[in-house]
Amino acid sequence: MSLDIKNATDIKKTKGTYLIYGPPGMGKTTTLKFLPGKTLVLDVDRTTKVLKGEKNIDILKIDNINTWEDWQNKILELYENYKGKYDNICVDNVSELERCILSDLGSKGKNKGVPSQGDYQYMQFRMVNSLRYMKNLGSNIIWTAWESTDLYTTSEGQQYNRSYPQINQKIMNNVLGLCDVVAKLVVNSEGKRGFIMSATNSVYAKNQIDDRKGCLQEELFLDEAKRVSSQSDK
Repeated sequence: MSLDIKNATDIKKTKGTYLIYGPPGMGKTTTLKFLPGKTLVLDVDRTTKVLKGEKNIDILKIDNINTWEDWQNKILELYENYKGKYDNICVDNVSELERCILSDLGSKGKNKGVPSQGDYQYMQFRMVNSLRYMKNLGSNIIWTAWESTDLYTTSEGQQYNRSYPQINQKIMNNVLGLCDVVAKLVVNSEGKRGFIMSATNSVYAKNQIDDRKGCLQEELFLDEAKRVSSQSDK
């Protein structure tokens, strides 16, 4: 058996995987308007009405009651029959998706609707495996999430108020590690929306696509030509 070894210079441009997060109502779904090309939005939390009139955006509603089976079927359908048919595929949003899956599993259990420990493990594996499947669809993948905060203490005893995506703690590092960009949506004192794309002690963020540490809301999803131009202007 021969190994398929390639030099790094042979790496071609690939699609990106993004996770954007912020409090409810901040403008995460609205950000999807700025995606270049044809976009499919998997609507979990029913906030896609803000996308009304966008001709390049298709919407597929996820059953938020019988979510466990419906989510699996739709992800498999995308994987089998929709590879490369959309420039962008978005899940809006994964925080609600987790809760819907757990609620569905709990309703089918024997604990009066409360999810069991096993249900949490089922959800965790499904979420991570779903992202792996979606990364093979030949599209940019965008997941939106709500924001969580906590008081984080370093090994030196320093404390920070920390912001990060609202994703189950057991899989958060796994999910965020599979993303090229994790960006926190913020609004400045002048009411202008933008994204933090570089990590600090207080904010979980990263950018493995280019060198930007932040950007305006409408500039997050730059195509390759605009990204090169943006970097050359600095």
